[in-house]
Amino acid sequence: MYAKIINIETKQCEVGTGTNVSYYQKIGMEEMKVEQAWNGAWYVKGYAPEKPEEVIKQEKIEEYKQKLKEIDEKSTRSMRAKLAGNSTPEDDQYLANLEVQAEEYRQKIKDLGD
Repeated sequence: MYAKIINIETKQCEVGTGTNVSYYQKIGMEEMKVEQAWNGAWYVKGYAPEKPEEVIKQEKIEEYKQKLKEIDEKSTRSMRAKLAGNSTPEDDQYLANLEVQAEEYRQKIKDLGD
């Protein structure tokens, strides 16, 4: 890929994503191996920063919150069926299992500090 280093310390680059090689050479880019970092920025291969632990943690929290939301939706549907008299003992067990799963996700979120 054609690129030009824009930060000597971090090795962050501007990259040319098209096929106009003569244009990229004209603006000071040269062919080099680059990689895209977690945040979308480009770096010389081997210099892309890793995703910060805080970002990873927040992504996990959001993932667990989404799982909780899905469990809540399933629980609501099951409870409506139960209230309408359309449930079976298997449905009751399903609801109990959902609550166990929800509690596990709540604990994971608590452990991560949110």
